[in-house]
Amino acid sequence: MNTKSIMKNILIITTLTLILAGCSKKEKEVVAESNGANNQLTLSADQLLEMQLQEVNSVPMAESFTAVGEVSFDEDNVVRIYPIVSGSVEEVHVSLGDYVKKGQLLATILSTDITVFQRDYNVAKADLEVADKNMSRAQDLYASGMMSEKDFAEAKKEYTNAKSEFNEKKQILELYGGSSERLDATFRVLAPRSGYIVERNVNAGTQIRTDNGTNIFTISDLKTVWIWANVHESDLAKVSEGDYVTVTTIAYPDQQFKGSITKIGTMLDPASRVIRVRTELNNENGLLKPEMFATVLITSKTSEKVLAIPQAAIVLENNQHYVMKAISDNTFEKVKVSVGRKFNEYAEINEGLTASDKVVVKGSLFALTAYNQKN
Repeated sequence: MNTKSIMKNILIITTLTLILAGCSKKEKEVVAESNGANNQLTLSADQLLEMQLQEVNSVPMAESFTAVGEVSFDEDNVVRIYPIVSGSVEEVHVSLGDYVKKGQLLATILSTDITVFQRDYNVAKADLEVADKNMSRAQDLYASGMMSEKDFAEAKKEYTNAKSEFNEKKQILELYGGSSERLDATFRVLAPRSGYIVERNVNAGTQIRTDNGTNIFTISDLKTVWIWANVHESDLAKVSEGDYVTVTTIAYPDQQFKGSITKIGTMLDPASRVIRVRTELNNENGLLKPEMFATVLITSKTSEKVLAIPQAAIVLENNQHYVMKAISDNTFEKVKVSVGRKFNEYAEINEGLTASDKVVVKGSLFALTAYNQKN
């Protein structure tokens, strides 16, 4: 073999040796990185800018549960108007939903009761006029000594009785809307307070009776409303007066109305096994209407401290809960956690983390996805 061929073979062997040595070194470096990282994820400075971490702490947690409810009138702020005379409705002057002022005419009723009250008034008025004349004559006779003290006392008594009877009949007539100046069988139904007509049970021509127990109008200003929540017997021990209440409705699903429990019912419905719990809500904007359905979140006013993290830090994967826990400033590991109760934006952690651990809150899904791709 000539010198040229020998040198060529030496060059080839040397090159192959260097290539194999390099591959072996690179393979050792990769294995070392994988083993040394211990299935951890390292993020760059730019990636960390998109992350937000939070320390695991004990936070106060209050017991809470949801109940079905409905919007109702504030019964302390409602006036139901009942007929005090029988008769036929001549005209209705307001519609459902109208705002009325105190003293405003709501309806007129043609009633023979008014005619009777006017007749009684006129009789009492005539009797008083006679008694007044007799009293005047008796005073003159008594002053001149022509009437005994006994007869004068009797005349005075008759006058007092006639005046009392007149005043009574006048008050009755005025109470029922009659007029002492004119004969009129019309009874005027007036608003006893300002507010909205939230119930109307009469129309023109409706025959009404004082003994049927049905109100003809209901007035409420709706500035406050009651929420009645139906609490199941199994949840009753969780409820106390003063507990916090958050109400949502189908009409306004993104709006929350907040209040507190003001009354817990005393009677359990034997069929549904629920008890009614009341909350009073401010309704100045008039959004809440009686008979609306409501979802009522009841939260205890007392709380206990539990280990918890924001729910945003938790990622659900294959029906298991995971978080990305910080090992160092830029290194993270995937940790399985046992989640307990949830309250507001927090979730209780029963296993997997300890106080002072740090977890990814913002960007948790990105970090876990990057971890899964790497491993």
